[in-house]
Amino acid sequence: MSGQPSMLVEKLWQLKRRIDKGACPGVEFVHLNSLLREPGYRADVLRRVESHGGPEMQALAREIQAADHGEPLMARSNPSALGQGDRDTDQDSNRSWLRRRSTTLIPVVGVAVAAIAGFTAFENRAIRVSDDIVENTVWESGNRYILEKIVFVDGANLTIEPGVTIEGENGSALIVTRDSRLYARGQAEAPVVFTSSQPEGKRHRGDWGGVVLLGDAPVNQPNASIEGVPEGDRRGQFGGTNANGSCGLVEYTRIEYAGFEVYKDNELNGLTLGGCGSGTIIRNVQVHRALDDGIEMFGGTVDLKNIVISGAGDDSIDWDWGWTGRVQFAVIQQHPDVGDNAFEGDNNGNNHSARPRSEPTFYNVTLVGAGQSEKQHRGMVLREGSGGHFHNMIIDSYAIEAVDTRDEVLSLTSAETLTFSHNLLANTGRLGRGPDESGDNDDDFGFSENDWLRNPAFNNTIRMDGALHSTARDLYAPSFETRVQMRQMQAVKPPQSEFFDESAVFQGALNPLSRTSWLDGWTAFPGA
Repeated sequence: MSGQPSMLVEKLWQLKRRIDKGACPGVEFVHLNSLLREPGYRADVLRRVESHGGPEMQALAREIQAADHGEPLMARSNPSALGQGDRDTDQDSNRSWLRRRSTTLIPVVGVAVAAIAGFTAFENRAIRVSDDIVENTVWESGNRYILEKIVFVDGANLTIEPGVTIEGENGSALIVTRDSRLYARGQAEAPVVFTSSQPEGKRHRGDWGGVVLLGDAPVNQPNASIEGVPEGDRRGQFGGTNANGSCGLVEYTRIEYAGFEVYKDNELNGLTLGGCGSGTIIRNVQVHRALDDGIEMFGGTVDLKNIVISGAGDDSIDWDWGWTGRVQFAVIQQHPDVGDNAFEGDNNGNNHSARPRSEPTFYNVTLVGAGQSEKQHRGMVLREGSGGHFHNMIIDSYAIEAVDTRDEVLSLTSAETLTFSHNLLANTGRLGRGPDESGDNDDDFGFSENDWLRNPAFNNTIRMDGALHSTARDLYAPSFETRVQMRQMQAVKPPQSEFFDESAVFQGALNPLSRTSWLDGWTAFPGA
């Protein structure tokens, strides 16, 4: 086949026809025009066919690969980037062959070639991205975008339309700098998906880096710079005085298999929010199987709503450096073989009293532990001066303990900078109690978490059996409804504000009386 474009087109046409007839589960559709015009798209399709196809499809893919020289088989629609001499050469070697050999091609592919010549739109076109984005850009529905390296959105806005998939190659990430915005505008029926570039079935935590948004809201760390960006690179700097600032919008978006190790003990998270202000919108976002944390806030005032973190390799939600945002409706699912804490909250390791102090507010959260599993977990670790307010939560099946406080705590609880009330703790620790922290194990100056959580004034409920069905721990098709009836819940009405849903007078992230939930349609829990 080498040197015979007409025969290569014939084989590509055969490949497409077989895929259309369902011969390659996992590859639902390919666009013939893109197969011919886009070598990168063609290589990606062939790679997926090799991974998902049967022996005949794999043999056909290998035959095409052996003959493919990685060049367009039809002219590109816009050769203007070429010099005039290159443009003439491109036309001679790539476009004119179709005209010269049209008599040969028509018997081979019949009407299909005529249809190819008339195509002007690309569907599911693979677009490789390696250059930084320095002017306002739209990633359009119907396309896939492949991140080849760390790509900065620098001094520009990036808009991602519904249904777009972004695949990250090893070592890649998307970092949106302090003077830029990301608008990931997914929809329930067409979410934006950031995932691994590896074939389905071969994806793993840490296949690529993740998404980083940086803003100019207050942080309590001088000269703050995000992990993963070389020290001194201005593009990694964040923080300022604009509490109402915006890093953009991330809505109906999934982030999967992120978090590669930049250097020893320093991984990127699934979603990192550094100094993002309250004008940022983070709603209906799932981070699935991240290598490090699911979502981490470094300072800022950003709020989160309708959040799912499933199978994080470290902490599910982590905060540092003065984060004071709000969260309502969040589900955390621990996996039995990985992970640390559902929440890990810090203020500032160098100065526990640094201002602004970390003091987020949570309502209506479900934390799903893995019980007595291979890897045991804590529900929450609060340390280094972090305050916080935690209400209407279900903390279920955390083998070590529900809450672990460290460092100076009594001053925070006495000032009500740290509060914990109207929560349901089920099947946690040993008979509802955490480990003994006396003597050498005392890491919070004698503060007793057990006494604090059980104080009748705080209306927390402790039960020995689980509050969730066993399906909440299903790794591939979980269901997070509670076994506890609403009339048994000691819940409190959320504060009156534009952010909180005040009708959510129940414990956990899902309304026990509703037959549908906010997770429907856009979330997914794939394995590898």
